[in-house]
Amino acid sequence: MSETPSHPYRHPIVPSRVSLVSPVELRLHLEGPVPPILVDVRPSTERKLAHLPGDRHIPLPELDRRLASLPRDRPIVVYCQFGARARQAVELLMDRGFIHVSALEGGVDEYSRVADPSVPRYWLTPTAGELVIRQFPRSDSGCLAYLVGDPVDGQAILIDPGIEVAPYLQALSEARWTLSGVVETHTHADHLAGHHELHRRTGAPIFVGARSPAEYSHRQLADGEALTIGRDEVMVLETPGHTKDHVTLRIGETLFTGDTLLIGSCGRTDLGDGDPDLLYESLTEKILHLPDETEVLPAHYGRRHALPDRYVSTLGFEKATNEAVRLRSREEFRAYMTDGWPPKPADFDRIVAANLH
Repeated sequence: MSETPSHPYRHPIVPSRVSLVSPVELRLHLEGPVPPILVDVRPSTERKLAHLPGDRHIPLPELDRRLASLPRDRPIVVYCQFGARARQAVELLMDRGFIHVSALEGGVDEYSRVADPSVPRYWLTPTAGELVIRQFPRSDSGCLAYLVGDPVDGQAILIDPGIEVAPYLQALSEARWTLSGVVETHTHADHLAGHHELHRRTGAPIFVGARSPAEYSHRQLADGEALTIGRDEVMVLETPGHTKDHVTLRIGETLFTGDTLLIGSCGRTDLGDGDPDLLYESLTEKILHLPDETEVLPAHYGRRHALPDRYVSTLGFEKATNEAVRLRSREEFRAYMTDGWPPKPADFDRIVAANLH
């Protein structure tokens, strides 16, 4: 049996003589008794959006004249956004006689993917502006919430927040953002949602799918509609199947898939108003035809949901490895979604009712 491939970097970089440290290895080193010196070589415009705690900032063009500020008797890990500039910096340091120096593989972007989702991620491309994406993993429930904001306009939305809203409010306060909307990708049945409390605390409207039976005050999202965050649009795809009210959100090259597409699987359809045929159509007609490099940000992760401990994937990776989307026909998919699943959770109906009222 072949090994499951690791998640490919969004911006691959070519091999070199530079020593590399993976994001998970770096986190372990940082938690050890003698953590390495971290050096961020990005320009200030990138650093202000996100950086690793306790690091030093020396932009790459200034590195050569600031060598005296770096110790030669401690390990140094250099990082940038995606990894390429860090390698250049390490080569310079090696040429100047530094021995214990390495580059963070995949950069701070990959570090946020696999080692510490609390570090915000963002794009720096003309088509996506400067949106910041921050994941909030909840290990107790295996859920993922997302704060997406435009640091220029100071507007943000929250996607699938949990009932404990303090971390979201703190992040909004620190970034000095205004919450312009709370979006629920679907009616959750595994955890209590935080939309009510966030609306009460911030006044932000609640957005749900057009087919939602929600009884609280909300705004509906239909297929093809868009929400605005600063200079960017959040496109709405109706993707029923896990639930009939499910929506997927698309921003540039990224999909917030809720439970429609998970890493290695997809959301159950044997509970509540789920429908395997609708989910099959949502996957094949709305999602899987998108480019392979499209990023997948799901609503769940981890062992509680029989999923990997990973927070992000790509459509290409899921097409190659996801057992649900590799099935060859609607009939195979229907059988997969209806046979062999665990019993209905005892608190399913209670949680659904609470999240709808």
